[in-house]
Amino acid sequence: QSFDDAPLYFLLHESIYADGPASGATEWAAHASNQLSPTPQFDYLLTSKDDDAPVLFYGEMVFPWMAEGDFAELSGNGMRMLSQALAKKGDWTSLYDATNMRAALHGSDNGEGAKSKAASATYYGDMYVDFDCAMKLVQRGGPLEGVKVWVTNEYQHSGLRDDGAAIVCKLVSMAKGSIHVPS
Repeated sequence: QSFDDAPLYFLLHESIYADGPASGATEWAAHASNQLSPTPQFDYLLTSKDDDAPVLFYGEMVFPWMAEGDFAELSGNGMRMLSQALAKKGDWTSLYDATNMRAALHGSDNGEGAKSKAASATYYGDMYVDFDCAMKLVQRGGPLEGVKVWVTNEYQHSGLRDDGAAIVCKLVSMAKGSIHVPS
């Protein structure tokens, strides 16, 4: 995988594991978890020698060594320092707070803040995002009620990478109301 087109993905991915001050710094969550409790099923040196053992892959995870030479586009001093600083950041606000989500979309209860227009692509069978959980957020009474939703199996989790321009164009048009997709 190359990060040439998406260095921000590398920088911001770790923050999905931080859910408010109580969770503290992520400290490279996937890497730390693997170091604390090594899983032989993910050790390709072992599984590649055993015809009966499947070779398992990590998916959607970033590791500190990625910014230490393995990926040239991430290995500059600035990217390495920034990624380390973000992994040590411990004062994240709550990411999954329903009140914050509603306020971001509709403005706050006291009338402050701008209302936002939003649309989402939600993929059936996404191996990383549970469809039912995603739909609970946008259902009537949900924290993201009012987001226009394009439910599709035309793409998978990699939709933006596969056909980003078409997907973003469709979502922007949905948010502006210039195209209508039943949701």
